[in-house]
Amino acid sequence: MKHLVLFVCLLIGNFVLNVPVTSKVIAEEGKAMEHEGVIAPTKELMREVENRLSNMLTGILENNLKYVANEAGAVVDQSYKINQIFFDFNMKENRWFERAGIDPGNANEISKLKEDFSFYQKEIVDKALKMRKKALAGEQGETFRAFTELVEKTCLACHSKHRNWLFDQPGFHDPGR
Repeated sequence: MKHLVLFVCLLIGNFVLNVPVTSKVIAEEGKAMEHEGVIAPTKELMREVENRLSNMLTGILENNLKYVANEAGAVVDQSYKINQIFFDFNMKENRWFERAGIDPGNANEISKLKEDFSFYQKEIVDKALKMRKKALAGEQGETFRAFTELVEKTCLACHSKHRNWLFDQPGFHDPGR
C-alpha cells in the first residue's frame, strides 16, 4: 500500500512538474513550433528550478532526505536570481516585458511587478527553508507536505498570476512556454 501511495504521488508530481513546461506552443497560424534552440535567461532559470523540484520529489519518494535538503538549499540560492533576471538592467530590451505586454517606460507598473515578484521570491525562500528543516529532521511525510506547499503557494500561484494569462493574448509568444 505504501508503494502504491508513493507511486501515485510520483505520477502526480511528474504531471505537475512536466505539463506546464512544454517545448511546443501554438503560434498565430495555429501551427506547433519547436523552441529547442531558444535560450532566454528567464526560461533557463525556470528550467533550473524545475530540475531542482523534480530532484526534491525524487529524493522525498526515495527517502533520501539529505539530498532533498541540499536541493532545497539550491532552490533558495536560485530564487535570489529571480528579480535579477526578470528585471535586468536593460529594461528597454527586456524580451519578457515585450511578451507580457509591459511598457518598459511605465515605472509604476514595473515597480508593482517587482514588489509582487519579491513577495514570491521571499515565499520561495521561506517554503524551501521549511522543507529543508523538515528533511534534515528526517520527516518524510512533513517534507512532502512542505514540498507541495512550496509548489502550490509559490510556483503555481505566481504562474497563474503572471504567466498563464499571457498565452490568452493575441500574437506570437516566443520563446514559448
